[in-house]
Amino acid sequence: MESIFDAMQPVSMAHKTTFDRYFAEYPPECSEMTFTNILSWAGIKNHRFGVYRDHLLVSYQRKSDCEPQFFPPIGENPKEIMLEPLPGLRRYQWVRIPKILSDDLSGSMPIVFDRDNSDYYYNVEDLISLKGKKFEVKRNKVRRFASLNPTVRTLEARDVTACIALQEKWVSEQDTDRSSAAEETAAVKVAFQNFDSLPMRGVAVEIDQALVAFAIGERLNFETFVEHYEKAALEFKGAYQYVLHAFAGALAAEAKFINRAQDLGIPGLREAKLGWQPAGLVEKYSARMSL
Repeated sequence: MESIFDAMQPVSMAHKTTFDRYFAEYPPECSEMTFTNILSWAGIKNHRFGVYRDHLLVSYQRKSDCEPQFFPPIGENPKEIMLEPLPGLRRYQWVRIPKILSDDLSGSMPIVFDRDNSDYYYNVEDLISLKGKKFEVKRNKVRRFASLNPTVRTLEARDVTACIALQEKWVSEQDTDRSSAAEETAAVKVAFQNFDSLPMRGVAVEIDQALVAFAIGERLNFETFVEHYEKAALEFKGAYQYVLHAFAGALAAEAKFINRAQDLGIPGLREAKLGWQPAGLVEKYSARMSL
């Protein structure tokens, strides 16, 4: 093969069984590493995938990226593949490397901590109970919204149109970085358009039978769910706090943690995620390769 890309192709719904097989055998830690996430962002990030030396290899390269980015190979021995040059490439980057693998690679390649893309994870029980002074503000907002007598139910295919409408309303309310919000909305639409074929779980929050908030995600590994998307109508104070609290409640019997992804280095988003008192970070690392 002249280039690694000779063995790779664009990601589509037709490739779900391949991803499912590898993720089932090698459960991921990082929020990006689910088929739902990769499919949702495929049109924006130009995700490609292939099976290379018995490992699942996923890449992306936005139009603004000067070099391709690769997630760590998914398989029995990713280190072996990462330490050897990928065919046909002189410059590329390994990204979203989990800590255990980065520790194994340290000393063999230049590893850099990627704080902006490290995931926050939370104890499900904390998000349900909201006990103690550290959750006082969140608890009060949840109670304020609860006074509106909302209905919480499982998110269903019939909610797709209303969820997309709420997402688009959120975009229209952004006064900065509209391009990033538009990209997220495009990804949300792909996920919901494939709702019946993807292993997503979520909650819908309604007031007077109108959807005002939703949260949706999927199982990431044995003890963790990942929340992919969460939106609430801004005119209802406390709706965001309430929908996360409700989502945690829906997962109480089957997950210990909720991974709520990264803050991308955005100050306001970092403050918001820290405000929910995370149990910790899923640390991620990167390594730039130049031959």
